[in-house]
Amino acid sequence: MATNKLVKLLANLSLEIFDHLGAMNFDEKDFQLALGYELEKVGIEYLRETHIELYYKDVPLKLGAPDFFLSSERPPTIIEVKLGAGLANANRQQLRMYLLSIKRNPKSVLKKVNHGILINFLKEDPTTYEEVASTRKKDLFKVEVERFTIDGNDKLQRLDTLKVGKV
Repeated sequence: MATNKLVKLLANLSLEIFDHLGAMNFDEKDFQLALGYELEKVGIEYLRETHIELYYKDVPLKLGAPDFFLSSERPPTIIEVKLGAGLANANRQQLRMYLLSIKRNPKSVLKKVNHGILINFLKEDPTTYEEVASTRKKDLFKVEVERFTIDGNDKLQRLDTLKVGKV
């Protein structure tokens, strides 16, 4: 499977961001702002933290806010930025909730969105200072990017995974 061009671009931009901000006590919002800056530089239009209604069946319960809405991309896509040890199912569940809620809201300006991307920036870089040689059992990456869609059974279907900046 060939990696989507947008996923590759986001991975490269995110690696640049990590190389400037990573492992220096910045928080998720700082990484979001940096990503917005980089998206603007490459000419990708976006809305940040666009509110959407989150649903129980057909009943709107509350508002959620995906970090980015890329309206000009084909297909239109939302992005969630994370800061942690790696992407976890809780992150995927949040993305799924957003994609399902967008699908359920007939009035949403986002109604054509059926793709979502998760970007994780490694929160703690173990190489900042290591007194002894590392005995890590799992490879760590500065940036992980996953792209998903929702299938006909309302399940997440992963389309791409890209990990860059092996630590």
